[in-house]
Amino acid sequence: MHHAHRAAAALAAAALFMTAVAVPAATAAPPAVGRAGLAADESAADDSKGEKVKYYVMKTSPDGEPEFLFQIAQRFLGDGNRYTEIFDLNKGRAQPDGGTLTDPAAVLPGWVMQLPDDAEGEGIEVGVLPAGPAGGDASPDGSASAAPSVPYYVIGKTRKGETEYLYLIAERFLGDGERAREIFQLNKGRAQPDGGTLTVRDQVEVGWVLQLPEDAKGKAVQHGPLPGPTAEPSAPASGADAGEQAAASPSWVVLALLGLGVLALVGAVGFGVVLVARRLRGREEPFDDSLLRTDTSASWMVDRALRVLLASCEREGVEVPGVTGVFIEGGAMRLRLASPASPAPDPWVANEDGQSWSAPLARLQSAPASEASTAQFARLVTLGMAETGRVLVDFVRARGVISLDGPTRARHEVLRRWLGELTGNPWSNDPRVVMVGNGLPQAEQAEYLSAIEQVIPELGVGAGGVLVLSQAPSVTQQDLLATRFADSRFAWVVIVLGESSSAKWRIRAGDDGWLRSGFLPDVRYTEQTAVRRTGE
Repeated sequence: MHHAHRAAAALAAAALFMTAVAVPAATAAPPAVGRAGLAADESAADDSKGEKVKYYVMKTSPDGEPEFLFQIAQRFLGDGNRYTEIFDLNKGRAQPDGGTLTDPAAVLPGWVMQLPDDAEGEGIEVGVLPAGPAGGDASPDGSASAAPSVPYYVIGKTRKGETEYLYLIAERFLGDGERAREIFQLNKGRAQPDGGTLTVRDQVEVGWVLQLPEDAKGKAVQHGPLPGPTAEPSAPASGADAGEQAAASPSWVVLALLGLGVLALVGAVGFGVVLVARRLRGREEPFDDSLLRTDTSASWMVDRALRVLLASCEREGVEVPGVTGVFIEGGAMRLRLASPASPAPDPWVANEDGQSWSAPLARLQSAPASEASTAQFARLVTLGMAETGRVLVDFVRARGVISLDGPTRARHEVLRRWLGELTGNPWSNDPRVVMVGNGLPQAEQAEYLSAIEQVIPELGVGAGGVLVLSQAPSVTQQDLLATRFADSRFAWVVIVLGESSSAKWRIRAGDDGWLRSGFLPDVRYTEQTAVRRTGE
């Protein structure tokens, strides 16, 4: 404890030292310049140009598809159905590329969406919305002349959650990664929507707009006037102003003191890290329960799609089909049906054998949704991300035991995620969770029993629940469970942690972050796993 106190004291001293040298330096420094290049003391000029509001620059998702207003509303307003408010705030307003928003399902990367005042979350900007298309020269009558139409792309993220880089973009749209230098030359030094500029080839940001060579091809390539910054950069300082700023710059003494303060702070932090590492050495790393839930916006998107399915079937008098799996593939959602059904009600389209129904995500975002119960989908769980997109499976369709094998740490993490899905998704019905045996991960929502016989008499038809076993059931127990599963009304999910010869579905979790089953595409159950493992 004494060492920990010393580390804390060192950190506090370093922080005080940095404050002491930073205050005089700040008083001598020129006015602070924000992301869009506006000096802090020029707020009055901002106010003269328009009201400051919250806004978001639309980006490209990892699969190259544009984001949807429903996703934006869910992420920043906590309710995807509030996308209509975002639409109303931006309807008919000129966007940076010269286009206008007229359809809530038709938005493009690079467009600037004003958000309601209560919007919160990472990625929200605050400032004055652009008055219209950027990059055009003013005509004599004061209106903006049409900027040339060029191919461009808005940088998004890869499936691994990393920012796309120029080589990858060149390879994707030009067929040759080495042509990244052409993209760099086309965009070098140009102001981006967030006020930044491309100066180093390997340093780009999500949301930046890249002009592409004329021969660029791909469904994510946009054509039109090049979107510009969402705020005007400040003009360079002239004569007297430049002289005043130079006179007000911090002296070399202040800079030296700042350097010493940084060194002191780094040293204190390093000392603290070493102490903490020593204390944690040999201790098992706890699970991060914040990783139990899937992406919230994706869950609400699936929930709305299921409600659109209910509404479309109600409208056309069609029986709601049983859904064994949901696959989000690019800009569409595909439902794998328990039994073939054709034709499908609009906006769904049945494939040739009627085994699958598909619909564009944009249509599912704007189509009427039912308020009826989604209980029939209550055991639908996200397994992870396949090469083509998100994969969800209805665990009830196993009609038998599901075994989850693999290294203890990996299968425990997957189990925690499954439980988070089964109890926290918008379509879940708060099922009873029963854990039987030793060595199972702790979950607040679960009951813990020592023997399966304690719960089998309670496994009847009705609301159902989730039963997790630490080892495979005996022959007698298998027979008891088989009797229950024979009833189509039985809605319990039975998961065995480890191998089970009686399992209907056998799934293995790897330390590499992949989930493999043999009957479904391999999926990556967590990107965080691979990142965390590299630090072990």
